[in-house]
Amino acid sequence: MPVPTQILLATDLTARADRPFARAKLLADFWNADRTLLYVDSPKAEVDIAKVESLLLRNYGADAEGCNLAINYGKPPEVIADTASQLGSGLIIVGAARHNDISDYFLGTAVDHLVHHAVAPILIVKERPLENYHRILVATDFSDSSAYALHAALAFFPDAKIELVHAYHVAYEAWLKSDGVATEMLSDAEQELEDFMTSLDLSESDAARVSPRLVEGNLHQSIYKMLASGDFDLLVLGTHGRGGFVMATIGSRASEMMGWSPVDVLMVRKPA
Repeated sequence: MPVPTQILLATDLTARADRPFARAKLLADFWNADRTLLYVDSPKAEVDIAKVESLLLRNYGADAEGCNLAINYGKPPEVIADTASQLGSGLIIVGAARHNDISDYFLGTAVDHLVHHAVAPILIVKERPLENYHRILVATDFSDSSAYALHAALAFFPDAKIELVHAYHVAYEAWLKSDGVATEMLSDAEQELEDFMTSLDLSESDAARVSPRLVEGNLHQSIYKMLASGDFDLLVLGTHGRGGFVMATIGSRASEMMGWSPVDVLMVRKPA
């Protein structure tokens, strides 16, 4: 996946949107990419462009210079996806939702729409950016989608260390049947992980940046514990995975994961 040359930032133009704005600026400088700020309003309203430009300068100062400004009307999730497609954006950046806030469209059903309709990866910004991402957690179910997400993380952030985690589950009934069943399931998971790593065909430098890891238990709980450790600054999820992982990345579970993730989340959709 190529590094984005066009970043679309969906914003409500308020000071509280400073975190996604700052991240967009940081990434644009790092990738030498263009930024487009998208403001979506109700079809019943007419936006005062001069007022919008004044808000940009007041809230973001000199960092707003050089940004392209796009104003559109309609339902935000649809407008965001359509605008990103029209501009050929390589990344969509949105802010984390706040309960009962106008920006809550960034999560919930809006995520469903963006994941299913936006071709570009979606970055949900939660933390105040101080530097580029250095420690990234990528969840995998050994699907093509999760492989695609890993390749995207490697391409986007060439200086970052990546931990690739797969959670395998040992059913309670298996423990009851035989003590050796759990050992056998771990052995199977280890072989599957080895096969997956081989299939990635990573360069020597990329392979050196990826640390594969198996954890036994629930995917959500495992990821939560790892993120809560403070060792990571970005969670990367591929969409349209196999088995239960598809439910972990799409639909209500996507809102759940992004809701409790203490760090930024990058959703990467594999092209059909």
